Amino acid sequence: MENEILKQLKEIEKRYKRMKQLFIGFVSLVFIAVFCLGFTEAYKVNLIRTKGIIIEDENGKDRILIGAPIPHSVDRVRTDTSLVRKYFANDIYPKDPNKYMEWYKKYRHSAYGIVFLNDKGIDVMQLGEQLSDPNVGRRIFLPTGILLNNNKGMEVGGFGTHTFEDGRSGVALGLDDPGNGREALHAAVLSDGTRALILQDANGKLVLGFGKPNSDLFKNKDSLKFVGIKYFDKKDNLLWEQKINKAE
Repeated sequence: MENEILKQLKEIEKRYKRMKQLFIGFVSLVFIAVFCLGFTEAYKVNLIRTKGIIIEDENGKDRILIGAPIPHSVDRVRTDTSLVRKYFANDIYPKDPNKYMEWYKKYRHSAYGIVFLNDKGIDVMQLGEQLSDPNVGRRIFLPTGILLNNNKGMEVGGFGTHTFEDGRSGVALGLDDPGNGREALHAAVLSDGTRALILQDANGKLVLGFGKPNSDLFKNKDSLKFVGIKYFDKKDNLLWEQKINKAE
């Protein structure tokens, strides 16, 4: 019996020594690895090739969409008709939400770039090219730049370039009234020679700058370039003007 116990103790002692050696070896390897890494350049990724990235918040909700075009998100309001009806239809066109939903079918929701969503899944900012339509109608061009929306998804500002179907192009800055979403201030430089600053409220708009001959913006229906300022009422009737350039 005593011999059996001694035999087991010796076996335990051997296992202990073996474990001790393994532990010392493991610690030594870790130390060597840390020491070597301290003199090694950090690993770098020079290129990431992918078709889309979705970044989630701490609650697992999609908040940033990146792609060309952006990837589909189950949390995005714009591409979920039930959420569109809940958040947009009744507010934008309470007279006939069903009619709004018919119009909405023709709106563009894609973008090439980055789209930021708030915690409800509503677009609050887009950055890139071929950006989405506003949720109140179709654009007449595909903008490249940045678009800003409020927390209800209503567009309130933007800056970028655009090209019309007839080849005309331009760069513009726009700021909308955060209270009602109507255009408030726009600055535009167009390829046809137009340079304009437009200030607008519920009663009318003030347009100043340089207008090409027969300009739709300045409404100078003649062959002369307009230089000056005009004020139009809310029905677009001219109420006052101050022309600087002289007749040629």
